[in-house]
Amino acid sequence: MRLSLVASLSLLLAAGALAAPLSKQAALRIMHERHEGMEAVGKANKLLRREVTADKPDLAAVRMAAAQISSLAAKSAKWFPNGTGPEVGKTGAKPEIWKNPKDFAAKTRDFQAASKALHQAAVRGDAGAMKAAYGNLGKTCKACHDTYRTDMHH
Repeated sequence: MRLSLVASLSLLLAAGALAAPLSKQAALRIMHERHEGMEAVGKANKLLRREVTADKPDLAAVRMAAAQISSLAAKSAKWFPNGTGPEVGKTGAKPEIWKNPKDFAAKTRDFQAASKALHQAAVRGDAGAMKAAYGNLGKTCKACHDTYRTDMHH
């Protein structure tokens, strides 16, 4: 019996189920990284909107912005650990993120896939695919923001 209890505790620890909560300093550091990352995504998105809708898009600029968003999207799942919500400090992240982790994770994966598809279309230089992928990326951002983001005023 003791062995199975030890084995069960080991599995829980390995899975992170008994992980220590974040210190306030660590939480604020992650929240800052999240804020800066999302700000960078927003700036790159503005550039993409301008270029993807232009008659003659600057392909180098599109590639750069798409690569940046794809890179940041890959990191985004780590920006929302427990203990980094509005109870800790100023954030646009709603508490619903941590109340609905499966749905939030699915929306994060959709964002990651859409950003990767946009980056791939930009690398190929396929204007039609870039426009379609950019539209899909916007849908993934909206789907998450509608449910999980407050309006932040800096």
